[in-house]
Amino acid sequence: MGFSLENIEEFKIPLDDYISKWIFTDENEQLASKEHQDQIFPLTKEAANFLWDHEVKIGIICSEKFFKNISAFDGGSSGQQTIKKYLYNLGIPFSQKVFIAQQPDTAFVLTWKMVIKYSHNLFFAHDQIVWDRTLNWQLEFHHDGLFTFGRDFIYDGQSEMQKNKEKTQIALKEMAERKNRHGFD
Repeated sequence: MGFSLENIEEFKIPLDDYISKWIFTDENEQLASKEHQDQIFPLTKEAANFLWDHEVKIGIICSEKFFKNISAFDGGSSGQQTIKKYLYNLGIPFSQKVFIAQQPDTAFVLTWKMVIKYSHNLFFAHDQIVWDRTLNWQLEFHHDGLFTFGRDFIYDGQSEMQKNKEKTQIALKEMAERKNRHGFD
């Protein structure tokens, strides 16, 4: 069976065996409870690589090119409770499964509730992107503490391809006209 966004969490390994299990420890450095572990899917290296490659290939960023609504929050000087409140107020359902690919060999599928619960370790000192299967929203965290959230996906690949085709035709026409004016063969 191949990897897809619909079946990716099937390729999980136990949290106890995961190299990045420390992310899912509480403020007292205790590993997530069984109830929480049931909502966290650490992926095999191969599945993590699939998710990483997929994220790179789609190349979506939180900008007006891709989303109707963009908002930002500077969490750099905010306390953990303020950051959790910000994440909660984004309105993502707690049960929504989301993707986080930290490295080509380290990735997770987890519920939004777990993103909020373990935000103190997820959003710390390195860039992070969180998204879901719908691609209708994306959360970016920059290592300096800035969160950027894009909602209401608008990017239309067909439209962009048509615009690029038209630009190419115009450029080729202009090149031909210049060639004719200057007598180049």
